[in-house]
Amino acid sequence: MAKTDNFFMEFYLFWRGIFRGNDKMTSVFSFDGILNRPLAWATAIVLHLIMQVAGWLNIEVFTYIFGLAVFYCILALLQKRCRDFGSTGTFWIIFVSILMLTESILYFLNRNGLGIIYPEWQQVERFSYCLLIVPLLMPSKPAPDLKLRSPLLKHPLLYTIICGMFAILATMAVNHFAGN
Repeated sequence: MAKTDNFFMEFYLFWRGIFRGNDKMTSVFSFDGILNRPLAWATAIVLHLIMQVAGWLNIEVFTYIFGLAVFYCILALLQKRCRDFGSTGTFWIIFVSILMLTESILYFLNRNGLGIIYPEWQQVERFSYCLLIVPLLMPSKPAPDLKLRSPLLKHPLLYTIICGMFAILATMAVNHFAGN
């Protein structure tokens, strides 16, 4: 029972650190530090729920803004999680970036009733999400390397903005070729 109480206390302190911004090691917006498996799972679930609520509200601009914010947090989560098991995380950063671009296009197609391509891509999307679970399952190293960092994330905010621009351009291209 003590282990469960410890997990909930860690989770509470983790989310309290987000809003106060005083704990750079655990803040969801920080790329510093490491993230153990239980906290990585809890963070991933909360970020997924935020995206579900944003999608449920069905306001396109709102969904894109929250999507970019969640994407930034996922990049931070992946970087900290990869550092915990001894990887720079470049593969996972590229993978989640491609997944975000695909999600953006699929969201547009589904929202505008152009679901012609969506059923074929739905299987790829599901497989991608299953593959994205792998970093959350990797065991931690006894002594994680805090200096590891993907070269793509030297400037994480700039990387997020560039990926967001690519998502908008890809959505506009699909819109153009779909005839809207």
